[in-house]
Amino acid sequence: MMMSPFCIRPPDNDFDATSLQRCRDILYINIFDQLDVDLPTTDRERDQVIKKRIARNWLGSVKIPFSNIYVNGRLEGSYRISVPNPLLGYVREKLNQARPETSGMQLPASVLRMFVTMEPVLAPPETFQQSFDSTESLALLNHARSWVEELNKKFPNREYKATVSDINGRAVFIPRFLHPLPLPPLNATTDEGTTTGVGGTDNQIQYQRLSRFVSLIPFLSDTVTFPGICDIWETSDQFLRTMAGDDEEHAVLLNNYFLTLNKKSWVAMGVSIYSGPCCFVLTKDDTQRFPTCWSISDGQDASTLDTWNPIQSIYLLANQENVWANIQDQDLPSRMSFDVTNTKQWRPFFDRSFPRENALWTSVQPNDLHYEATRGDDVILLEKSIYEILRDKFIEWREPHVTHWHWACQKRLQQIIKRKEILLTMGQANANEIEQELTEFQATNEITGFPLQMPYSNIQTIVDAVYSTKMFEHPTSGIEFALAVHVHPYPNNILAVWIYLAHLIKKTIV
Repeated sequence: MMMSPFCIRPPDNDFDATSLQRCRDILYINIFDQLDVDLPTTDRERDQVIKKRIARNWLGSVKIPFSNIYVNGRLEGSYRISVPNPLLGYVREKLNQARPETSGMQLPASVLRMFVTMEPVLAPPETFQQSFDSTESLALLNHARSWVEELNKKFPNREYKATVSDINGRAVFIPRFLHPLPLPPLNATTDEGTTTGVGGTDNQIQYQRLSRFVSLIPFLSDTVTFPGICDIWETSDQFLRTMAGDDEEHAVLLNNYFLTLNKKSWVAMGVSIYSGPCCFVLTKDDTQRFPTCWSISDGQDASTLDTWNPIQSIYLLANQENVWANIQDQDLPSRMSFDVTNTKQWRPFFDRSFPRENALWTSVQPNDLHYEATRGDDVILLEKSIYEILRDKFIEWREPHVTHWHWACQKRLQQIIKRKEILLTMGQANANEIEQELTEFQATNEITGFPLQMPYSNIQTIVDAVYSTKMFEHPTSGIEFALAVHVHPYPNNILAVWIYLAHLIKKTIV
């Protein structure tokens, strides 16, 4: 067991339960490759003196919000390590071809088995009993109450629910949030100069790009926004206006986009190794043998059989017509059946005792969503600001050593990074082709580096992510750095930030 100090900064340095839930700090768990590097010696020293220094090259990381650790008390599982692609200076083993039912996006090759908790244990947050007014019929509310109570008697550890609270504090039947919605304009230009959009012919690329778009909307846990209160569900138009939301808002929006494309999907509720109780999207086409879980935190998808799937259990599925409770003994995705027509495995909300005709409702979602183009001038200013802040921070972090910049390599990285977002969302990212553009520098330099990508929420989050890589920790002035920044705009001021970091050391001639 490894214990690591982690300094948290709750609002106003107040450590009561309400303030701790509002804490937005992130726990970074970074993986490094520690190397012994030979230092140059003089001709006189060559046969008598050996000089070495220790270098640590960043390989990847796992990020867990502190609020998730605090609210759940403990987290455990196989955490996927976010490894950049490419990782300059390293060769990554080729992965097996993706199964036909998966998207074919880059599959993670590395996981870290962890148990995360706190010592000492902090005072747990108080539980809140939901009791709200509602516009639902009394018959539906009574059936929802008895349905959940009966399920909890058999499976007390599963958080079944049929209604949730909207932003006005009213209890709303979950299927009312699920409704097809207009797709965002996500046009992109390929290397061949052709333009593709969400309405293209490759459905899998459409799903990937929509999932990527939704994952870039900043996450803000309800425990931060409404400490001490239960989950609040926003409609998709409210979500796009506030530009921040919990996993349920992300899952509902992605599910509604999939419904527009006539993709068979559900909003699923279960337990994730990252956040504990969670919402995500589950899809299963007729050609698929196993369902696909869509992560709304990073836009990636995984089969229910994949070992790196962060979902540990699934206990509820909902679509625009019904809600199903998992009544199987197993709730681990890889061991479950997903045949919701089997009433011995999934108990539907609507059945013979309470047929669908007893509850008539309309969706709480709007018929239209407002999308507006992000201003290019604002993106350019933000990109410049991020670059200047990171450049100055690098110099500050390296003091008293002098920081030298390799301008030619930096210019080349800037050209590479501008294509990264488009290649990622179109499933065309090829690390080998990108690395070939750095061949001229690799001939005379040892290059180590990587791209980082993240949604934009604030500049401090970007600074923290770059700082955690410790790229600047090289106690020598005989090294040059390269830094490139690109901000890729999506509609409604949703931004993808790419940072490319590299350092170059002249090769010694023996």
